[in-house]
Amino acid sequence: MRALPGPPFEPLFENSELTTTENIKLHYRQWGAGNSEKVLLIHGFAGSTFSWRYTAPALAAEGYRVIAVDLPGFGLSERSLDFTPTAEKRAELLWNLLDSLEPGSDWHLVGHSMGGGVVSAMTLQKPEQVQSISLVAGAIPDSSRGRSSWIYYYPPLQRTIRHLATRVLLTEENVESALASAYGRIPSEDEFEGYYHPLLIRDTDAALIEMLKTREKNLLSEINSLKMPVMLIWGEEDAWVQVEEGHKLDSLLPDSELVIMPDEGHCPMETKPEEFNSILLRFLDESY
Repeated sequence: MRALPGPPFEPLFENSELTTTENIKLHYRQWGAGNSEKVLLIHGFAGSTFSWRYTAPALAAEGYRVIAVDLPGFGLSERSLDFTPTAEKRAELLWNLLDSLEPGSDWHLVGHSMGGGVVSAMTLQKPEQVQSISLVAGAIPDSSRGRSSWIYYYPPLQRTIRHLATRVLLTEENVESALASAYGRIPSEDEFEGYYHPLLIRDTDAALIEMLKTREKNLLSEINSLKMPVMLIWGEEDAWVQVEEGHKLDSLLPDSELVIMPDEGHCPMETKPEEFNSILLRFLDESY
């Protein structure tokens, strides 16, 4: 696999921004006016701001100020091996970014899959600045999902795992297969390129190893303390984070609504964008 150079990168989008927060280079994009209701979009595993290409413009068109960010290790953000890739550390980083862009503002937080854990951690850290939460197939860390094993700390095995990540996991065929599983259909060429291109960036494989080495805090045990409105959006045919997880969260959260999109997979904001945007906008409009 041909690796692209590390950051800083040439912006891929007209509204791309690069900034340094806590010594980590972050790529983010902005839509809409600064004095509007504010929405943060956080992608899932192997995603990026590309994952929100239909959602962000639709929200901005309805008057929202929208920021989408690439988490460290993904998209065009830095692959730093000094950063601990837990939901809590990502949350701290994003709060620092948001407070630098919009000091003291309140936010509607939207997280997809792994991004759902980041949204939850952000809310637990600063509930007074969160107006609402939307979890799209949200994967909330709990003890059973924590990843930590001595094998990932053994240098020869690290090299082997990194080789496998590059030569096996991140091949074109496997990335296309993973996308097909997430979408519930074969991805288009543009969809494939949107996900595959960032995976070519140097040290993506090393960043994935850091994720495997990291044990997450059990956030699921604290989620019932979230008092603000929560929207849960799930694809009925999600093979990655099954709809039963949505029902479980709905039973734990004190003020939640679960919407199940029939026949959809893990990425309904991409595969059924108009219907998804309608659901999300209706919730956001009711949440302030």
